[in-house]
Amino acid sequence: MNTNKWFLLNLRLALSCVLLSMLTSFMVQAFQWTLESRQEITFGLTGEITVLTMINGPQEVTKTEASSAQSMLIDYIDKQSLSLVYSSLGDGRPEIIVYDPHGSLPWFPKDSDESTDLTTSHAYLFRGTYTEKQWSNFGTASLLPKEVEISGVIDSPSATDDYQYARTINLDPLPPGNYTINTSDPDQVKHILNLFYQMGFVPQVSKEIPLFTYFINNPFVVITVIFLVMGLLCVVLDWFLYNQERAREFGIRRRYGALPTTLVRENLLFGIAGLLIGSAIGGIMSKLLIAEVSHTDIPLFNLQTFASIAISFIIVILTWSLILYVVIKTNKEVNVDA
Repeated sequence: MNTNKWFLLNLRLALSCVLLSMLTSFMVQAFQWTLESRQEITFGLTGEITVLTMINGPQEVTKTEASSAQSMLIDYIDKQSLSLVYSSLGDGRPEIIVYDPHGSLPWFPKDSDESTDLTTSHAYLFRGTYTEKQWSNFGTASLLPKEVEISGVIDSPSATDDYQYARTINLDPLPPGNYTINTSDPDQVKHILNLFYQMGFVPQVSKEIPLFTYFINNPFVVITVIFLVMGLLCVVLDWFLYNQERAREFGIRRRYGALPTTLVRENLLFGIAGLLIGSAIGGIMSKLLIAEVSHTDIPLFNLQTFASIAISFIIVILTWSLILYVVIKTNKEVNVDA
């Protein structure tokens, strides 16, 4: 292949790859934002998640029965290696109550002494909140229950703008609200609901948040995947028609003993520069476009950018190689004298 043909081939591949790389980058960004959104509503818990919205039920429960059931709930969470995160429904204290005996929450300090001490609740104020500033300046925190001890200041997890602090669970009665647990096992959820019932609660909503379902139900992810597939189909058609025009060249090479895999490897090497350059340009352009549209200061070169470029590069290499192989294999018999 002469220099002029090499340049035109790589230019064609690069222009196509810019489109695919941009669409790939948008898809990666959609997956990242969706994953962050799920982490926000699950407070960073991983795995299968269930959110129970508990309200006061009609059943009559004594304080002793409720306290006993709450102790059994704490014990069950510990023995099953689970975590429990409470958040209010908007009408309670601006707090998060955490029982995380096995350190599943990356943002919440793990202290074995505090986690096993249920007689005292230890609070961690979220940095930059009203309560943190009040405590730092005046040594008071009016929004905290009086018996809660302040153990430090931490960065808040995502989507906690309405919350002032997180504290460990203690023997005080748990309030109605949202309870997030890192399991969707029917038996475990049923047992936990039964313990809540003994505490005087009934579920208003019981919602599972499986990772796969959360992604496929997100319109942003679905749209970006559809756009990527449509863009890939357009590129496949363009590359297929281009290589069909070279069918006679491939046929002659095969007639004189060239193997399909050899021809694929040669043409892949000839076009590798265009594939790589187009993938890189598309990834960078999409990053600039996302930063401009979202009005955020997104780093141009970060792990996500390189991941987008790498994914796009792998896609175009596989696509280009497959199209070459199909065209070469299906055009073995040609008229050399034509």
